[in-house]
Amino acid sequence: MDERTESRILEKAQYISEALAVLVQKRESLSFADYRAQREQRDIVEREFETTIEACIDIGKMILKADGETIPPTNVQVFHELERQEILDTKTARKMAQAAGFRNILSHQYGNDINDEDVYNFLHQNLPLFHEYLGQVRDFLD
Repeated sequence: MDERTESRILEKAQYISEALAVLVQKRESLSFADYRAQREQRDIVEREFETTIEACIDIGKMILKADGETIPPTNVQVFHELERQEILDTKTARKMAQAAGFRNILSHQYGNDINDEDVYNFLHQNLPLFHEYLGQVRDFLD
């Protein structure tokens, strides 16, 4: 992998880390009632998740491209290919593939079409996933 690609991956990893800090703050400060009642807070959480997952997808694509692999046609398949290449473990690949589906919902739906409870639950249950992903990417880069 060339230095430029590795540098771009590290920049995206830094972005993810910063976004996770925002999401942790929201997780710790918002009850579900507050989350549901405050559109601005929902918008922040939804956008941070959307861009965080997109950055994870971008990292995966850069890794695959740098290794001479064909980029899969769907974002979900990117994570399965990273598993096949033994860059991600099965559990992380499966959960990141689910996160890619979640990103699609956030990207293509809005307002009442997004289930606030699902987003709030994702906030409370899935932040460690992104740390796992970044850790496995860093292991690969090392």
